[in-house]
Amino acid sequence: MSTKQSIALWELCRQGLPLLADAAFKCWECGKTFELGKNIEVAKSLEDLIDQCNWEIERPTTST
Repeated sequence: MSTKQSIALWELCRQGLPLLADAAFKCWECGKTFELGKNIEVAKSLEDLIDQCNWEIERPTTST
C-alpha cells in the first residue's frame, strides 16, 4: 500500500466514512480502482487524492 493510499484511507475514516475506507482498501489491494458514489460528498482534496491513488493503480509498470 502506498503512502497516498494510507492517507486517503485515514482521511475517509476521519470524515466518518470507515465503510468507504474498507471498500477503497479492498479495491486497491486487488489492483482495482476505487470510485466514490455520486451521492458521496467529501472534500475536493480527498477526491483528488483518491484520483491519484487510482492513477497509481492504473499506470503501467515498466519492467527492465
